[in-house]
Amino acid sequence: MSFGLIALKIIVGFISLFFVLTITGRIGVSQLTPIHFVFVLLLDDFLGHIIYEKSENIMEYLFAVGLWTLFMLLIQVVSMKFPKFRTFLQGKPIFIIQKGQLDRDAIRKAKLDVNQVRSLLRQQGIFSMREVEFGIVEPDGKLSVGLKAPYKNPTIKDLNVTGKNITLPAMLVMDGIIMRPALAEHGLDEKWLKQELEQSGYGDVKRVFYAEWTKDGGLYVAPK
Repeated sequence: MSFGLIALKIIVGFISLFFVLTITGRIGVSQLTPIHFVFVLLLDDFLGHIIYEKSENIMEYLFAVGLWTLFMLLIQVVSMKFPKFRTFLQGKPIFIIQKGQLDRDAIRKAKLDVNQVRSLLRQQGIFSMREVEFGIVEPDGKLSVGLKAPYKNPTIKDLNVTGKNITLPAMLVMDGIIMRPALAEHGLDEKWLKQELEQSGYGDVKRVFYAEWTKDGGLYVAPK
């Protein structure tokens, strides 16, 4: 097999997998449910065959990936319309701690033991079972925890103080390039930005690696 053909197969494989994973939904590796895990494994197998097998051609690969993607999309549509089918494919949350008490049968059902439960709690900064009111193993294997009242951090409401809503910063410069759409979205312009940069000691925008702006905090600049 020529190097050119290998390169072509890699490019086609990358583009096709990127497209497939985009249209079937964005999900992190740590959030993979069993059906998503099988889906990704087969995509990986398809790509391996197209790159390393001489007998595999690109059209056959695209047909296999397309058919598998349609099947995955069909499963997603059916799952949304039929909750029982979705539960069968993705699983459902398992309450392993309820009202401060460990549920032995639920822990076994989740294929865990006490040491694993303690480890999952420690990963969330919880070192004693007595602090936990509810513990739920999610379909992706993560543990969601509800603490007992004495161990919860006080909220702004609890402290009876006034808080401000969080606003996302606007990225105005990235690696020396002005983000004009972001400027326009917030009613700003390049003239204003350059004046602000000059006041911060950056007369040349090419010297700026990153710059963001918030209404309350003003302009933040990180040099190259």
